[in-house]
Amino acid sequence: MATIKGQNFRVLQGIDADSLKCIAASTSCAVHVSMQLEENTNKDVESDWITQEPTSLAWDVQVDALILGGDTTDTGATPITELVVGRTYVLKFSRTLGAAGEKNRDAVNDEITYIGQAILNDFTITAQNGNLSTATAKFTGAADLAPYDEDEE
Repeated sequence: MATIKGQNFRVLQGIDADSLKCIAASTSCAVHVSMQLEENTNKDVESDWITQEPTSLAWDVQVDALILGGDTTDTGATPITELVVGRTYVLKFSRTLGAAGEKNRDAVNDEITYIGQAILNDFTITAQNGNLSTATAKFTGAADLAPYDEDEE
């Protein structure tokens, strides 16, 4: 089984599935999926173990990127500073081509590719003296996160 390098797993974002672009100068991304469980043990259960039942699912994403300065004519990606808090985005998580792709942006649709709608609910810029300026965008899932199927597009 092959491993995937961090630079070859990207978050693509857009207003719809046809306008997806990588976030430019991304340094890291994290996709988090969680399930809320509720105890459903009762006096009729003879086991000593607490039984639990899923009641809800949630997902969120965090993307960190360098802030690009000057005139950026790169149209193949979106600078993180162009994202708008409160807007709903389509997010796609995909493996990308390594050295064969351009700037690790050419998405490969396989079994680890997922897509869903999320709201940008938190945006932070960090500018420490002597360091490069970065931004962090945090999205919260607003609809199902599902395996990507090109045929459904």
